[in-house]
Amino acid sequence: MPSMSRQALDVHYVDVLLMLGLAVICRRLRLIRFSVRDMFAHIALTVAGHLRRRPDPALEQALRSAFVEFDRELSLIIGNRSPRSGPGRRPGP
Repeated sequence: MPSMSRQALDVHYVDVLLMLGLAVICRRLRLIRFSVRDMFAHIALTVAGHLRRRPDPALEQALRSAFVEFDRELSLIIGNRSPRSGPGRRPGP
């Protein structure tokens, strides 16, 4: 009985192993319902800022109060000009 040698099969085992590995990975990803399209959409929304977490409420309040104080001081410096009394506009009612 002749014995089978590696050359008799004429298959590159490394290529077959790579293809089988890729097939197993793809199958696993499909089983867990992984979608490349959803992943890229999630990344785009995160970068665009739609999926960012809200800041700490204390930090947000401190920042808002700082801007209110800055706005108050700025309005005192520029004379509290209102947009209706600007040049070329009629005085409002």
